[in-house]
Amino acid sequence: MALNIAAEERQTVHYIGVPISARFSEFGAPGGPNEAIPRIYQWLGEHQVAPLGGPLYVYRHIGNSDDTVDLTVAVPIAGPVKPTDGLVLGTLPAGTYVVGRHVGAPDAIPAAHSEVKKWAEANGHRLDVLEDDNGGLWTGHAEHFLTDPAEEPDRSKWATDLLFKTV
Repeated sequence: MALNIAAEERQTVHYIGVPISARFSEFGAPGGPNEAIPRIYQWLGEHQVAPLGGPLYVYRHIGNSDDTVDLTVAVPIAGPVKPTDGLVLGTLPAGTYVVGRHVGAPDAIPAAHSEVKKWAEANGHRLDVLEDDNGGLWTGHAEHFLTDPAEEPDRSKWATDLLFKTV
């Protein structure tokens, strides 16, 4: 696993997606969050809306590793559109983000998240999250999958940006 971390200013990112609640262990399971991705790209194609890159997993609430995670499985787009068929429109707000570029198999992403959080703390970046006994309620926390598995089947070469908005 390779991980490069930096703080950077980012513009607002519009997205369209499917709100989902699932455990991390269910992400690749039948009916899990990963299965929403083709549905979103199909909708974009049917409505002549161009995607701006690979899928986003936009996290709203994360508890313990066995808890249900609230997220939107989404695809970035240029601007607001009117979603249908159970899809929702959302944005990642503009601002300063700590961004970790993870290169490697997706199963190493949880460890990369921990490293990005440690880096943020060590470098004086406070992440935009409200913590309580039930976990964290996030503003601007996402994974942006940059590699198309159809173009690069070697999972060790997949790149994913781990985004954490700061306050």
